[in-house]
Amino acid sequence: MEIPESEDFNKEILRYLGYRGETADEIVASQISFVAKDVVANVNAKNVFGVWDCQIVSDTVKLDEMSIKSCSLACHLRGCNRAVLLAVTLGTGADVLLRRYSALDMEKALIAQAVCTVMVERYCDTVVCEASQSSLLDGLYPTTRFSPGYGDFDISWQKDMLKLLDCENRIALTITDGLMLIPSKSVTAVVGFSREKTDTNGNCGNCTNTKCNYRTVN
Repeated sequence: MEIPESEDFNKEILRYLGYRGETADEIVASQISFVAKDVVANVNAKNVFGVWDCQIVSDTVKLDEMSIKSCSLACHLRGCNRAVLLAVTLGTGADVLLRRYSALDMEKALIAQAVCTVMVERYCDTVVCEASQSSLLDGLYPTTRFSPGYGDFDISWQKDMLKLLDCENRIALTITDGLMLIPSKSVTAVVGFSREKTDTNGNCGNCTNTKCNYRTVN
């Protein structure tokens, strides 16, 4: 992965560091630049995705052999006749780097957490764009991503998603009994595709956690 050279990328990192529209001083900006380069040198980003027919019956979403009972997911995918399941990871190198910073420099550890979070989110966006090129999705438009843990979409569904995508063999992504993804800087998500174009400028507007410290909308 390369470091996105954009003001928007840096603003996202600052948002996760608790800067609410404020500008970082030269010292913090320098630290972010240093850590971002270190992160890029240590990550090995991988992804896997698949396209499935999507059927919604009341509060249940049917994707392949999965039958997911979730009002939140059903509402998010309403009008979609296909969906993409995706999983992405920054790899074990990111976890090793985060542990090293945590042991040696907590300031850099916090910055590294923010950098990794923004990078994995941006990587998800790239994967969605790649998936959109599938011939199975011609003429269809994507929704925003919707991950297990959002609303009443139970986080335990990550197990089924990882199994369906064969994540352990394809990108070395596994899940613990406590439902933690390993490597930790990883994301699973569902993206619906419909004939109606929707606003996909970020997920905050579709998230039910209105008390989130990182929320970008009211």
